[in-house]
Amino acid sequence: MTVHQLHYTSCEDGLEGIQGFQISAMTPGAPKPLVDLAVRASAYEVGPDLMARLADADLGTFPVAFGYVPSGAAATLFQSRYIGSDFTGRTGNYFAHALLLDDADAELSGVLPIDMWRSPTWVHTRHNGTALPAVTALAPGGATDPTSIRRFLREPGRYDRLARMISATQRVLGGGRGRLVLVVPDDHSAALWLAALCRSLPRAVGLDVSFVTYTARPADTTVLVSCTTPDVRLPTYGDFTVVDLTDSGLPDSETTRYGAIMARLWESDGVPAAVQLADRAAPPLAGADLEAFAVLLECTTGSLGATPPEPLLLDAARLAVDRLPGALAAGGWRGIGDLLADAGGPTDLAAWSETLRAAGQRREPVAPELLGAYYIAALAAPQRLWLPALAGDELDAVAEHAVLPALSDPRAEAVLDRLGEQRELVHAVVRVLDRRLTDDAELRRLATTLTPRAARLIRQSSSRDPARLTDLVLARHGQADRVAVLAAALGDESVEWWHLGEVLWPEQPSAEEATQAIRKLHLEVLTGTGLLARITERLIRQADRDEVSAKDVRLVDVLLEQPIVGEIEAADAAVLAAVRLIDQFRQSTPKRDAGRSVREGLELLDTLPGAIGDRMLVSIAEFTLRAEPEPHRELLTLALSTGSKRFLNRYRELATDRLAKAAPPKVAGVIVIWSSLANTRVRTQLLNETLPAAIARRRAKHLDAIGAALVPTAKKLAIDAPAAKGWRDWWKSWRSRHERRGLLGLLGLRRKSQ
Repeated sequence: MTVHQLHYTSCEDGLEGIQGFQISAMTPGAPKPLVDLAVRASAYEVGPDLMARLADADLGTFPVAFGYVPSGAAATLFQSRYIGSDFTGRTGNYFAHALLLDDADAELSGVLPIDMWRSPTWVHTRHNGTALPAVTALAPGGATDPTSIRRFLREPGRYDRLARMISATQRVLGGGRGRLVLVVPDDHSAALWLAALCRSLPRAVGLDVSFVTYTARPADTTVLVSCTTPDVRLPTYGDFTVVDLTDSGLPDSETTRYGAIMARLWESDGVPAAVQLADRAAPPLAGADLEAFAVLLECTTGSLGATPPEPLLLDAARLAVDRLPGALAAGGWRGIGDLLADAGGPTDLAAWSETLRAAGQRREPVAPELLGAYYIAALAAPQRLWLPALAGDELDAVAEHAVLPALSDPRAEAVLDRLGEQRELVHAVVRVLDRRLTDDAELRRLATTLTPRAARLIRQSSSRDPARLTDLVLARHGQADRVAVLAAALGDESVEWWHLGEVLWPEQPSAEEATQAIRKLHLEVLTGTGLLARITERLIRQADRDEVSAKDVRLVDVLLEQPIVGEIEAADAAVLAAVRLIDQFRQSTPKRDAGRSVREGLELLDTLPGAIGDRMLVSIAEFTLRAEPEPHRELLTLALSTGSKRFLNRYRELATDRLAKAAPPKVAGVIVIWSSLANTRVRTQLLNETLPAAIARRRAKHLDAIGAALVPTAKKLAIDAPAAKGWRDWWKSWRSRHERRGLLGLLGLRRKSQ
């Protein structure tokens, strides 16, 4: 290795033969373009706070401008220092020592340019003569090694500032334009920040980053990253990004993924491995590739950031396949799959098809979850996309992690359409089910989530039903006999049948199914599955809303049989008995034994909820009023014997309504019955209050017809008239009292009696 070098300062005996700033010494044969570049780049000027100290005897506190400027494969490294006065006594002189590298990467031999900070290669004073020897070995300094950087970054807040600095540099590199200005306390911290930056970049990218540790004119420098101190005036225009790295600096921009992951890796000592991975890329990574590479780093290290957009995930996957083949381990591919799932799954299926197909051809260890997510999306796509050829464990993994969840989605019709063509995949699903369904809880979960179409597909593609799963699914959706499926499961010792009630009947059992279950299943099964309680609960709810159907009533009859009724709570059994009686009272006409039912209904009253109890009273009253005179008298007497004022009130209300439209003989029968009641108070209320209200709007001819029917009705019932003169006179008297008030009294008229 032969490296040219030069010295530049203000002198009177330099190579240019002038008095002033010139090259004072140089290696013969140095290439002029690099010489000119070194002279321009190494120019030095002190900042405002140092202007008053230009004549100081101690010059060690003046910042050192150490820099690196590439030019194609070549580059210059330089160090400029303030040295006080020149040969004329004028202050402001500086001494620059520059190395001219024809092939920077090769001649640095793995050393980064920043590692030459404080290198023993640098000199600070003039050489005797104007010819310098070539440098044959570059000895790095020790102030910017990884250990020193980690120690420097441990100070509070510096990892965050590092992330911002890397991010700002990445944006400039990726955009291909702009420059970065770092505000630092001094040249030593500048070197450490630059070292942290350069060690955070792939080597190929780092060698493209020009920098200088100090400048008093950041707006005029041409390097990519220039460092300056707080006293220096910052650029106010132009394409500059300023990052304040002093302790008082505030966040000035968002961090990139790459900046964030590299800052985290500095904390965990993971940077060397990350850069080593980046350096494996072929062709080498550029600034525009760093964000995609950051995704790979996140997936490799398990330090996942925010969910990236799908295009960035695709770029990362392509980078792994095309430029880093074999570099991403199975865990990294699993990370890509996790991030893609968080992003909502693949949508650019053509791009994923191309990338994953290439990954398969290169035997990349793509995670089954990622393949499965693509597989499912491709199955559902309208176009026929490539599907990976899977076998064995891979096929089972896709079946378990991707296909099986899709079978629970009722919207996945396209998946099922194409899945029917993938017989081996369906067989893999069955194998997965065989393993998972050894857990009875998993059987119940799948039975409640799989769609009927998925169940039919599994049944058609397999010679058996995994753990009765498809039977349960189809029965749950009403496409198989629920009771028969439950009865069949009772003989399978591996199935916890007592949990199957809710599986098979997501809604309350219908009256028909409930009746079938009670007739065909043992009482232990009805109670163990909770079916009996649910059947009863539905009926109670229907009764409370007065929405009991004829089928429900027939079901009630079954429930009230022994030994079923013995397993029902007494209060619920009372309601069910009331349901049956109310239906009987509403649907039938009283016969000779009707008193037994009325007595049973009246005895239940105190055990019934308010609404149902009131409904019972109304139904008994309606039932009684519907009866012929003789059973009417018997039922009314029985009901009144309970002393229930509630019944009397309901009976009077209904009588008022029914008698207003009843035929005269029917009204006459009721009158005769009421007149025979032993209870004077009740008899008086019915004849003198209820009856007038009921027939208040009846015409005279109707009242005459009622009177004419009294005698034969009373004779048939062997009931004497309330008055000694007989029924005709009693009716005439009653009309004279009530007709005037009730019918014509409001008009001041009186109708002649007939």
